[in-house]
Amino acid sequence: MVKVNGAQSVETIPGRRIVLSTGVGITTIDELKWLSKTILEYAADWKNSGWAYIADCSKMSPTTNEESEELVTMTKKLVDAGCKALGFSEGSSVMLKLQAHKNTLRSETDVLEGHFATVDQVLDWLENEVNI
Repeated sequence: MVKVNGAQSVETIPGRRIVLSTGVGITTIDELKWLSKTILEYAADWKNSGWAYIADCSKMSPTTNEESEELVTMTKKLVDAGCKALGFSEGSSVMLKLQAHKNTLRSETDVLEGHFATVDQVLDWLENEVNI
């Protein structure tokens, strides 16, 4: 089941321990807080077995500093909840790739991350390289 709030939507990948969010346009702090809470609800049963999160940012606008801080906080929460890998689908945007990587570094979690053009590429990486 897909849940939607403003610029964000969240769903799971059937048969896999993966949560996928898709953002379109400009997001807000409240939407990011909702996103974090919703991802954690979807992944709650996978804490002990490990899971992955895919952020499809390919249609997103870059975030502000305040929104980036919320994304750093979200990354910490995801890792604390058993997330083993973050996969980013960023299309051809170098700016989004740099921003996502910087946010992950600032989380100081050392979580495995991958950056790709499409969600399908992220799914392949998670299956073949990460075993999720």
